[in-house]
Amino acid sequence: MRKRPLAGAVVGIAVLVLIGAAGYTAYAGGSVYHSLDSGRQELVAAQTTMKNAGRSADVSQLDAALAELKRAERDFDDAKARAQGDPALRLVGGVPAAGQQVDGSAHLAAIGADLSRAGEAAAVVAIQVATLRNKYAGHPLTADDLQAILEQAQAIVKTYSGSIQAIGQELRAAHGERAQVTTTDLVPPMRNAYDAVDRALTDADTAFLRYQDVRQVLSDLLGVQLPA
Repeated sequence: MRKRPLAGAVVGIAVLVLIGAAGYTAYAGGSVYHSLDSGRQELVAAQTTMKNAGRSADVSQLDAALAELKRAERDFDDAKARAQGDPALRLVGGVPAAGQQVDGSAHLAAIGADLSRAGEAAAVVAIQVATLRNKYAGHPLTADDLQAILEQAQAIVKTYSGSIQAIGQELRAAHGERAQVTTTDLVPPMRNAYDAVDRALTDADTAFLRYQDVRQVLSDLLGVQLPA
């Protein structure tokens, strides 16, 4: 599933280190930023890996992308937990102007985690499809091969259908998080972060619509027309 990278969006969260008195608050804000930036890097890396693997049907690359997505999810979840639970940031969050930035970072982390989980669901299917493609690549297909491909593809259809539901659920969650943020009063770097998030969600929605026809997508990937 194609998603535009967050491409530096979370860099704006560095503003957290400037909020409050200094000392531990700066450390806590820096920890949130570090987790967000690490998650962004993993998410972008996974996107690149999956794009390359999609052309070559390289299962090892797809496995690596899945691992990157899981690490991204953990990093984003860590950033959200820190932004919402750290005592220093909770204290700073009591100041309206600063609190909006802290809340914005928590929602940004939640959206990143949602996108990571959506990518994981897509990667699971991509691994199955690539494995099947590789199994029969490089030689003419016999009637027995074709029948075997159709039977195995039907099994993938079931997984794919579940993944479509999972991706849809994660995208709805991401949109729900985004709806809770009004960017008007955010500092410019944070507004830029959310502009990038909006583009990423729009791209994800567009790709999700294209992938609704499960059998046709798998037919295109496998080069074999699956029966309806």
